[in-house]
Amino acid sequence: MEIDASDYDKRTALHVAASEGQVSVVELLISQGAHVNVRDRWGGTPLADAIRQGADKVFELLLRAKGVLGYEDTKTASVLCDYATEGRKEAILQLLNAGGSVNAADYDKRTAIHLAASEGNMPVVEALLDRGAKINFKDRWGGTPLRDAVREGHAKVAARLRERGGDLALDEAATSGELCEAARLGDRKVVQALLAAGAPINAADYDRRTCLHLAASEGILPIVEFLLDQNADINAADRWGGTPLRDAVREGHRKVATLLNERGGTLGSAPPQVNEANLSELLNRQSL
Repeated sequence: MEIDASDYDKRTALHVAASEGQVSVVELLISQGAHVNVRDRWGGTPLADAIRQGADKVFELLLRAKGVLGYEDTKTASVLCDYATEGRKEAILQLLNAGGSVNAADYDKRTAIHLAASEGNMPVVEALLDRGAKINFKDRWGGTPLRDAVREGHAKVAARLRERGGDLALDEAATSGELCEAARLGDRKVVQALLAAGAPINAADYDRRTCLHLAASEGILPIVEFLLDQNADINAADRWGGTPLRDAVREGHRKVATLLNERGGTLGSAPPQVNEANLSELLNRQSL
């Protein structure tokens, strides 16, 4: 029988043996002259099958026999991104060892490191960086891997990417907008990730409002406490002269107002100034 005979999907015995991790069968087929880089109807080779199925010994055997992936760049990117999403570090390294480009980008110009950062997978991020992944590669929306890590609230990965030269690729207004939105929603993970990525804690939006203003205005005590512990400016004034304490009082958030008052907050340009004696009265009136 013809050793490279194929079925209706153009798959040969070597494809199937590689997919199943059958080392002895793969060795036999190669020794009998099987075409190592035969392609099925999807363009897949036995080596690609071995990587996909995690057949490590077969992978090494086929690589020594001059096996190749047979992927175009877009297919390489798609497979790498899938493996990064799944956290398959060893499969990624095998694919790269077989000639895949670490910076191959898919149709949205996203690379494996974008996906690994988005999933918060530190080992995969580190492995890709060590193999030459471009840390500030921008997808078609201008997003970087660091921005992906921040968006998903992965503070440790964000901090590591920043250490290795990662950039948010956001101006101060955009950074402030993201900080303020995360604070408004009470999303501490994203707030922490933004700060870990180097976002200035006192970045102000077009109304000169900071994330502390928003957290106070929404009455989100854990975020207010966290921001104060991170040295947020407690008396930052917005364009109307309002402070975070003024926001908390105006919205009737007693616990937040009390905390801000205790930590040295003032009402800014709006008289009268808050003190322990009149805080309750101001909260009850909510007339600011």
